[in-house]
Amino acid sequence: MSDEFITIATKEINDEITDLENILNFCANNDDVYQNAKKFQKHTHKIKGLAPMIGKEELGGLSSLLDIMLKKMIEGEKIEEIFDIFTESLHHMKNTIKEPNCDLSQINNKIKQLLSDHQ
Repeated sequence: MSDEFITIATKEINDEITDLENILNFCANNDDVYQNAKKFQKHTHKIKGLAPMIGKEELGGLSSLLDIMLKKMIEGEKIEEIFDIFTESLHHMKNTIKEPNCDLSQINNKIKQLLSDHQ
C-alpha cells in the first residue's frame, strides 16, 4: 500500500475509534451498550476491514470479534460485561495505533471466551 493510503486509512481508523469512544461516553452500563449496539457495530465493521489493509491485523481481529459480539446483541442476545469489555477494548485499540507491537491476545481471548459462553 502507498504511504498516502496508509496515512489516510490510519486517520480514518483513528476517527472511527474516536467515534466509538464518543458513543461509549454516553453509556453508563451494559443496557446502554445494548441500546447503541448498531451504532457501535457500524464503526467496528469499518475498522475490521481497514486495519488489515495497513498492517494492523491484530486490530482487525479485535474489531472482528467485537463486530461478532455486537451482531449477537443486535439480534437480541444479552452479553454480560459488555460495557467493561468495550471500555477495555477501546483502550487497546488506541494503543495499537500508537504502538506497532501492541499485544492484543489477552483482550482477544477474553472476548473469545465470552463468545464461546454465548453459543
